[in-house]
Amino acid sequence: MWKVVNLPTDLFNSVMNVGRFMEEIEWLKFLALACSALGVTITKTLKIVCEVLSCDHNGGSPRIPFSTFQFLYTYIAEVDGEISASHISRMLNYMEQEVIGPDGLITVNDFTQNPRVWLE
Repeated sequence: MWKVVNLPTDLFNSVMNVGRFMEEIEWLKFLALACSALGVTITKTLKIVCEVLSCDHNGGSPRIPFSTFQFLYTYIAEVDGEISASHISRMLNYMEQEVIGPDGLITVNDFTQNPRVWLE
C-alpha cells in the first residue's frame, strides 16, 4: 500500500527500523511512527493520528477513545526517549481526571488548546 500511494521507500524503511517491525506490524504503532515523520512534535503527531483515526465527520474537533490516545502517547513518548515516565503519567492522569468527558473520548482540542496539557 505504501508504494501504491507513492510514499518514499526510505521513510518506510525508517518507520520499520524505528518500530523494530519484522513480519508482523502493529498497525497503531506503525501509524504513529509514520505520522511522526510528518508531525515533528509529539503534539502535532498525535493531532495527525487523531484526524486519521476519528470517525467524526461532523466538522467538530476530531476525537478518539482516550484508551487509544493513552496507548499512542505512551508509545510515541517512549520512542522519543526525552520525556520522563513521570511526566507521561502526570499528563495522562490529569487528562483522564479533568479533560475526558463521560463518553471516554478525547478531542484534538483537549490536548492542543488546553494550557495545562503539555505533552512534550
